[in-house]
Amino acid sequence: MNKLIEDAYEIADKNAVILKGNIKISGDVNCLLFAHYCDSTLFYKRFFKISKDVLRVNKIARKNLKEIKKLLKSYGYKNIRTKGVFSIYGDLRPLAVEAGFGKWGDDGIIENEKYGSNFLISAVFYK
Repeated sequence: MNKLIEDAYEIADKNAVILKGNIKISGDVNCLLFAHYCDSTLFYKRFFKISKDVLRVNKIARKNLKEIKKLLKSYGYKNIRTKGVFSIYGDLRPLAVEAGFGKWGDDGIIENEKYGSNFLISAVFYK
């Protein structure tokens, strides 16, 4: 593993990331993926608790992405894009499967052996 990825993973560990991955998309485009624990109980069963948890995870994930982006800039990368847990552009699930976060479940949700479907995904794309 190269120094950049090691440094990014150290930052992620400080920001409560439970799963991390690094994949090459195509050409010189790379992607760092992160998963933060978040209960996946259906919203209508425990609406207020789940909503509070999702917002808390979003705050932590945004902090992680900000720090990773700063790290990438320090390594000289200029073209950096982040996708948070509420990103409406693109589906991060196929990339998370490629990064080893889990396998596709019958319902289209990624299932991890340890965490089940109890996580939210964020990503940083850079070239």
